[in-house]
Amino acid sequence: MRIEVLYKFFLYSPTSHLPVWEEGPGLLGLLPKERVLMELADLSASEREFSRIPEEFLIREIPESLLSFFQKQRTIPVLNPLGEKLEDWDKPRFLAELSRSSWMAKEPEKPKATPQKTEEEKAKQSQWFMEVLLQNFPDGLLATDLDGHTVFYNETFEQEILVKKWFRDSILQAEKLLKEMSKELLGNYLKTHELRLEEGKLSVQTYLPDLDSIVRVSVLKQKGKPLGYLYHFSPASAKLNSQDGEGMEFPSVTEAFNQKLPLETILKEVEGSYIYHTLKRNQENVSHAALDLGVPRTTLQNRIKFLDLTSKFKLNKDQPIPRKKTGKPNLPKKVAPTVNKPSVAESKPKQAAKKKQVVSKKKAPSKKRTKQK
Repeated sequence: MRIEVLYKFFLYSPTSHLPVWEEGPGLLGLLPKERVLMELADLSASEREFSRIPEEFLIREIPESLLSFFQKQRTIPVLNPLGEKLEDWDKPRFLAELSRSSWMAKEPEKPKATPQKTEEEKAKQSQWFMEVLLQNFPDGLLATDLDGHTVFYNETFEQEILVKKWFRDSILQAEKLLKEMSKELLGNYLKTHELRLEEGKLSVQTYLPDLDSIVRVSVLKQKGKPLGYLYHFSPASAKLNSQDGEGMEFPSVTEAFNQKLPLETILKEVEGSYIYHTLKRNQENVSHAALDLGVPRTTLQNRIKFLDLTSKFKLNKDQPIPRKKTGKPNLPKKVAPTVNKPSVAESKPKQAAKKKQVVSKKKAPSKKRTKQK
């Protein structure tokens, strides 16, 4: 590999630095365009062959020109140590790889450190720590500038929120929809409270059924000037419930109303909480709980599965379910009374006597008629 091979990548992109990345170690450093031009100008080294990009060519500092590059360009080419193009990174991916790199966590020790450089090192370490903190945040986070272009998103947003049907697994689609949503939400809030975007700390939230999440939109400011927006995505069940020793508990109706939750969601949570407490009262015996609720056992099992109660509440699946024995009073055994059944011979005369009575009743009117004649 000759130095001209590296220079051609700078012809295709207006960037001043190119990231060099390798599987395993991660981001090795940044290749400056200035260093490549210096090597090209050195005629003695023009015929030099490289098997890998020399480490002395790479820098491990983030220049301001590289950060400003993403304001005009959306992606940047990435090279491997052999001088081949791997892929293109957007700014969130670049910052994520930067936060995971070992050389950002620990800067090389310098024998002489001036107070100014010490402050810069502390600022870099603080920036690295904030990147790690945001990447490991359990909820989805997305930050954009005032124009709606993505500046940062964490792994939770990428893996759980972006892949949903509403966003179509596209960051451009997410930017478009979130920009429209935040414009409407903030516009209504500012109009209602007669405020301006520069006044106070602004934060609004709404429930998105398509994402099954509660989204909080906060205005990012620096020295009183708005810089962008932060979108915080949290599952509806996490906001709707609060966890205690027993599991997830439904809040008050007032709190649910203030969160502007749909009626269907509230009814599901109330039903799930009621079924859970009924199961606990019956020591998690589904059959006895179904009797208390007045529903068939299969119906109760279907509702438990539909409401996903096993994940919301702490139900002891491995514990054997105790069986209740219905207590029956000890009654003395009934003795069948001996009934003296008439014999066949005795029953026949009685039947014959009944027949004679019926015949006699029928013949009575005929005697009267004969007398009258």
